Amino acid sequence: MRKTLGMGLALLAAFFVLSGCGDMVPRGVEVITDPPGATVKLGKEKIGESPVLIPWKKIKDHYADTFTVEILKEGYRPHHLVAAQYGGTIRVALQKK
Repeated sequence: MRKTLGMGLALLAAFFVLSGCGDMVPRGVEVITDPPGATVKLGKEKIGESPVLIPWKKIKDHYADTFTVEILKEGYRPHHLVAAQYGGTIRVALQKK
C-alpha cells in the first residue's frame, strides 16, 4: 500500500513538472496590432491576421539570425520590421494613411 502511494505521488509530481516545461521553449513570436485584423506576413508567406502567432518552426525555416515581418491593413500604412527575437510579443500601432 505504501509503495503504491509513493509511486502515485511520484507520477503526479512528474506530471506537474513536465506540464510546465512547454513554456520554457519559445512557441514563436506573437504579433499584436492596433487595430487588430491586419495581415501578417513572414517574408512573402501570409501567416494570418493579427493577433497571430508566428510559429517557431516557420521562423527557424528562414535560416537567418533575423526575419522580416510585413503588416498590412487597408486604410493604414504598411509596416515592415526586421526582428531577431524567437519568442515573446511584437506590438505594432498602425498609422492611418
